[in-house]
This record gives sequence, C-alpha cells and structure tokens, in this order.
Amino acid sequence: MNFYKKLLLLPLLSISLYANYWDDYNLFAEYMGYERDYNKAVNIAKKENKDLLVILVSDGCPFCHRLVDTILIKKDIRDYINKKYIKLIINRDTDKNIPKKLIRPFSPVTYIIDAPSEQIIDEIDGWQEEENYLWHL
Repeated sequence: MNFYKKLLLLPLLSISLYANYWDDYNLFAEYMGYERDYNKAVNIAKKENKDLLVILVSDGCPFCHRLVDTILIKKDIRDYINKKYIKLIINRDTDKNIPKKLIRPFSPVTYIIDAPSEQIIDEIDGWQEEENYLWHL
C-alpha cells in the first residue's frame, strides 16, 4: 500500500475502534458509574430517596449500542440522570437474577422504577431520538 492509502485508512480505523468502544457493558457501567446488581441498586436508591433508572440491553443489539453511544454518554443527559436517579444497566444475555418484570423479548428497554415499592413508573421501549428519550426522564 502506498503512503496516501495508509494515511486515509488511519482515521477510518480510529473511528471504527471508537464505535465499538462500548460493546462491553461492564466497561461502560464502570466508567459511567452504573450499578450492575439490581438488589444493590434498589437499596442505594431507597437510601438516597431516588428512583431507579434501569437500562436493559443485550449483546449484539445495534439499538442498545446506539442508546449507549449517542444518548447516555452525553454530558447534559448524564448530569440529569445522576441528579435524579440511581443508574443500573442489565445485560439480559449475561446477567443473572434479573427480576422477571424487567425481562422483555426485545432491547433496549429503559425503566424508571419507584425504589420503595419497586413498581415500574415508566418504560421506554427501544432507541429513541434524544428529545423523546429525555421527555420520558
């Protein structure tokens, strides 16, 4: 390959690496401060008198990755969620002990749960544009 072709491939390679950065939901949870255990998240939410925001994702789901990569990483959305909720991300393909009421045949699903009663207040199905997603929050 000549020098110019290699030079053109470098930005494409770096973009593709970034696009796959959040394929690991455990890494996303650790970096963004999401809990990974439902019971632990509920207990924290009860202590802090906050609702619980639960994101149900699955491996290989393009809309799950799109939600994470285009909405949940934005600073203004992160700040709003951090102020109002205790955050939890659940991978339905790998996580154990998922409450039955949160299991759906599709993903992503975002739940807002009242911590004391553990009742679902709202449910956002699939990926949505940022304005629609924020409207539910």
